[in-house]
Amino acid sequence: MKVRKYVAQNMHEGLLRVKEELGPDAVIIHSRKIRPKGIRGFFLPPRLEITAALESYPRIDGIKEKLLLAEVEKQLRDGIFEIKAHIDCLASRGEFPGEYSAEVIEGFKNWQKKLEQQDLYSELIQDLLEGIRNGFAGEVQLSEEIIGVLLDKKIRKALKTAPEKTEAVQVFVGPTGVGKTTTLAKLAARYALYQGERAGIITIDHYRIGAVEQLRTYAEITGLPLHVAMSPAELDTAMRKLQGCRRILIDTAGRSTLNLVHIKELAAYLSRLPAAEIFLVISATTKSGDLRLIIDGFRELGCNRLIFSKLDETDSFGVLLNGIHCAGLPVTYLTTGQNVPEDICIADADRMSALILGEER
Repeated sequence: MKVRKYVAQNMHEGLLRVKEELGPDAVIIHSRKIRPKGIRGFFLPPRLEITAALESYPRIDGIKEKLLLAEVEKQLRDGIFEIKAHIDCLASRGEFPGEYSAEVIEGFKNWQKKLEQQDLYSELIQDLLEGIRNGFAGEVQLSEEIIGVLLDKKIRKALKTAPEKTEAVQVFVGPTGVGKTTTLAKLAARYALYQGERAGIITIDHYRIGAVEQLRTYAEITGLPLHVAMSPAELDTAMRKLQGCRRILIDTAGRSTLNLVHIKELAAYLSRLPAAEIFLVISATTKSGDLRLIIDGFRELGCNRLIFSKLDETDSFGVLLNGIHCAGLPVTYLTTGQNVPEDICIADADRMSALILGEER
C-alpha cells in the first residue's frame, strides 16, 4: 500500500495532486485543517492536510474482483460512520476531539468557569469558546494563555462603543436607583468646568423627593441654568430657553419596566424633543435575568446609547457584554463611583474586555 500526505489550500487542489501522483484509484483516508507552528500560525489562514492511500491488490478477474472491491468500499464506509459517531458522542457530552491535549481541554474548561463567574450569558460563553475551538481545530499549539488572548480579541470586537458627541441633547433614562441624576451631574460639570462648554439642565423628575434640590445644588456649583418641566408643554418652553446651549442634559424619573403607564408617560415627553442621544443607564450590579426585562421595557423610548454605572460596586462584569448584546446598542460612558465629576470615563473596549476576563480591578 502506498500512503502519502499532501498539504493544499482546499480539497479540490488536494484531490488534483492525489490523482496526479497516485492515480484515480487512490482513496482519501483522512483530512484535517492545519496551521504553521508557532504563534504566527494562529493568525494565518488554515490549510488542508490530506492523507491518501493506494492499495495494490493481486490481479483477480471477474466476480471475485468485484466482490473484493465491494468489501473494501464497505469497510471504508463503516470506518467513516464509526469516526463520525464517535465525534458526535464527544460533542454531545461537551468534550473535544482527540486532536486537543488534556492540557488544552483543561484550559477551555477553566476559561468557561471564569466567564460563568463573570455572569456572562451562557449562549455568549458558548459562542466565544466554540469560535476558538472550531477556528483552531487540530492545533496543538493552543494553551490556556493563548485561549485568553483569542478571547480578548473576540470580546473586544463584540463590545460596541460610541464616541462622545461634540453637540447634543442628552436624555438619561432607566430604572430607579441606577444613578441617572449623579451621572448627569458628572457630565454637566465636566462639560462646564473642564471643557468650558455652555450647557443647560432640565429635569422632568418631579416624583422623587429631593430630586430637584439635588440637581439645583449641582447647577449652582457649576453655574449652569436649571429648568423644571412638569409637563410636555413646559419641556418645550425649557428647550426654547436653552436653545443657545451647546449641550442640554435632561434628567428623568426612574421607571419600573413593568409599569407601562409610566413608560408611556415618559415617552410623551421624549416625543417633543429634537434628535437626541437617549442614554439607557444600567447599573453594573444588575442581575443577568433582570437585564433583558429592563432593556425590553425601555425599548419603546427609542434609546440609542448605553451607560453602565456603578462599576465600583461589583466584581463581575459580564453585564457589559450582556447589555450590548441584548440591546444591540453601543456604550458611551462608564461610571466608577460617586465623586462628581471625577468618576466617569469614555467607554473603552480594551478596558471592558480586561474587566470581563478578570484582568483589571
